This record gives sequence, structure tokens and C-alpha cells, in this order.
Amino acid sequence: MSFVDKALPPPIETVDSAPTPPNRRRIAANFVVLAGTSVLGLAITILISVYVRRALGPAAIGQASWALAAIAYLGVVVNPGLTTVGQRELAKDLRRGQELMALILTLQTALAVVAYGLALAIAALDLRGHAVNVLLLIQGISLFVSAWNTGWVLQAHERMVAPSIAALVFNALQLPAFLLLIHQPDDLYLYVALGLPAPLLGALYNLWYVGRHGLASPRRLRPTLAGASALLKEAWPLALTQGAVLIYFNTGTIILGFTDGDDAVGQYATAYRLMMVAAVITASLWNAYFPVLARTHDAPAQATQLSREYTGLLAWMGFPIAALGWACGRHVVALMYGPAFAAAGPYFEWLCLNIAITFLNYGLVASLVPWGHSKLQFKITIAGTAMNVGISLVAIPLFGAWGAIAANLIAEAAVFAIGLLVRRRFNIFWHPVLPIAAPPLVCSAAVALAIAALPRTFDRYWWIELAAGTIVLAACLAVFERALVGRVIRVVLGRQGS
Repeated sequence: MSFVDKALPPPIETVDSAPTPPNRRRIAANFVVLAGTSVLGLAITILISVYVRRALGPAAIGQASWALAAIAYLGVVVNPGLTTVGQRELAKDLRRGQELMALILTLQTALAVVAYGLALAIAALDLRGHAVNVLLLIQGISLFVSAWNTGWVLQAHERMVAPSIAALVFNALQLPAFLLLIHQPDDLYLYVALGLPAPLLGALYNLWYVGRHGLASPRRLRPTLAGASALLKEAWPLALTQGAVLIYFNTGTIILGFTDGDDAVGQYATAYRLMMVAAVITASLWNAYFPVLARTHDAPAQATQLSREYTGLLAWMGFPIAALGWACGRHVVALMYGPAFAAAGPYFEWLCLNIAITFLNYGLVASLVPWGHSKLQFKITIAGTAMNVGISLVAIPLFGAWGAIAANLIAEAAVFAIGLLVRRRFNIFWHPVLPIAAPPLVCSAAVALAIAALPRTFDRYWWIELAAGTIVLAACLAVFERALVGRVIRVVLGRQGS
């Protein structure tokens, strides 16, 4: 579905106009820089996470994780899909930056006030005790920061390199502050407060960058609601989808907080957060491919080729990570977080299986959004969320964190099956998925099972097993996807213009 409104006129196109072929060199450059800065930022985040978890302990981490999950729900109120629609429409017509930015910032600022009011109301209900109430009030400030982040404007213009480097620098500045100021569980409130300056600096830098490069003028921003009804009409399926995704992600944490207490939440949330590290890759690919996917919504041949390429990259990245995590995950957790988080190790191993399915779902289901099929994505997502919540409500009180893990795996598999059926039935740039997924699946499963079959005495050398498995999987990628690897290398080196 295309966003059209009298107040926001659609781009002018001629009947004979053809979409510009995707610039794969720019896609590759954006992905390489985004992935590189994300990996470096992730390394910093992991260092902070390791230090903070060792200093605060599982119970305090459980309190912070529960409050963060609650604030994440309120984040949907602040950004009910507005930036996604804005990015999509701006990618189609780059002349509309000023009007779209003014409208979206106006709406999100007003919604941030409403969302923070809801945070105050939740705190007043005293659902989880005084500490969680205070954490809600502190973390709720991030709602205003996210409301004014204009990263979506930069992504629509494919100007992602400098902002991603700036975000890395701001993230790095957090590390010395945590090391100097966080030492014991009593520092929990300070820990949460120290997480606010980095995203605030990132939002301010993005605003400056938008004005500096003439993408829009922050100085000429004025509150406006012109075109709000059409924008909200386009955004509501995305808002409901985001809400469904957040319910899906946070159901285990929320229910465990009531049934099993702070320590259980800390163990499960630590494993889940570590599993979500892989989202750095999907986020980088998504940001790199979103603009070109949006521009090929009316060019079936290009869209199908891009979808095949996008899904193949996701499969070759997601399956090996899932396999190696399943085979060696508990050792990684033990190395990072120490004996206090031993229970999180097995949780993390089985949650890693979710990575493989999630990566494929980005290629099958998330790609519906830039093509204008947001309502279809919502229906698919809500089905998976309903399954996740239903299973969680039954399984978590009986089996604790293992019930939450089972609910995640079953729901993600259901989303994959439904997404596959929908893409094929409605012929939305359909291409067979099995030929794309089979080689990375077979290679990854073989490596993981080989590692798991080794005697337990080899566990002390798990890092060698991990390195060897990585090398084998990289060799498999080179063998099965020689053409793709060669093209990516040529594009990165600048030998292919598009």
C-alpha cells in the first residue's frame, strides 16, 4: 500500500519511467560500515554488559530488565510505525524531507508525553516494588530521546556512514563512566541513568547532520499536523506489528517477573539479550537494503532478485551463528558473566536456534514492509505473537524459563511457515526458499552436531572448537556461494558500479 494524501502529494512519475537499478556498491558500502561500526559498538556494549552484570548480580539485572521491557511497550506509543512509513515515502521522493520530518517529530513529541504519563501510572500501581518504580521513571526519559531521533531521514537518503561512526563514539564514551561509577548492586539507578546520554547525543548529532547536508532544515521546523491522518492510517499496521513483536520479545521477561522472581528474570534476560546480539547483522542488512527494496515495489524482476539475494545473505549469516551458539553457548556465557549466571548458559544455547529462523523471517516477512504490504506483515506477526503469549501463559508457570524458550521457538517457526505460505500464495515477488536455505542449513547443522558429539573432556578447548567450526562454515560459504562472495568483494573494492 502506498502512502497518498492531498496534504502530502505523491511523487511525480511519468508512465514510461523505470526504477533506477539498485546501486549494489552503495548497498555494500553501507552494510560494511554499518556492520563494522555495529560490531565495534557491540563489543563495547558486551564489555559494559559483562562488567555491569558481574558488579550488580542477577537480581538487580532482573529488575532493570523488567522495567526496560515495560518501557519498550510504551515505545510503540511514541513511534507507532511513523518513521518506517516516513523512511519509505522519503526514499521514493527525497524532496519531501522537510514536511515529513516536521510532521513526524510533532506527532512523536506529543505521543512521548502520553507515553511517559503511562509510565508514571504504571509506577503508581506498584506492580513490582519500589526499585522497579524508580527504574521506570528513569528509563522513561528515553521515550523523548527516541521521539527526536531522525536516523530514518538519513537511512532514506542512504547517508548512514558518518552517523553510524558518531553513534559508535558516543557508545564508547559510556564505558569509562560505567567502569568508574558502577561497583555494587546499590548502583543500579546510576547504571540506568548512565545509559541515557549516548542515545541523546546520537539524536542531536543526527539532527545536526540532517541540517548540515541540506536534507532538511531543523531551524525551520514548525509543529504541524498537516497530513497526520494519512500518515497514521499508513502507520497503524506497523504500530500493531511493533506492539506484537515487543509482546513476543518481552512476554517471557514480564511473566517470569511475576512467577519466578528477579533472579530468574536476570538469568533469562541475560541469555535472551546475548542471543539478540545477532540482531546487529539483521539491522545492518535491513538498513542497507530497505531503500532499494522500497524503490523496487513496482519492478517485479528487480524485487525478486533482491529478495533472493537478501534472503541468501541472511541464511548464510544466521544459520552458522545459530549452530555455533547451540554447540558452545554455555561456555561463552560462563566466560563472560561468571558463575553467578551459570543458569543462563543452557538457556542461551537453545535460544540460539531462534536466530536461524529469525534471520529467514527477515527475508520473508519483514521485507513486506518496504514493498507496501504492512497489513500482511501485521497479520503474520500477530499470529506468531498470539501463539507465543498463549504458550507462555501455560508453560512459564509450569517450566519457568524453559517454557519461555519453547514459546519463542514455536512462535518463530509459525511465523516462518505463515510467511512462506503468504509470499507464495499471493505471489509477492516469490522465489523458492529451499535452494537458498538448504546449503547453509546442512553445513551449519553438520558442524554443530560434530562439536556436540565430541567427548566432554574436550569442553576445556571449546574456543578451538568454535574457531574450527567458524573456519569450516566460512569454507562452505565460499564453495556454495562463490558467485555471491565474488560479487560482494568486487563491489566493496569498487570494481562494480552497480
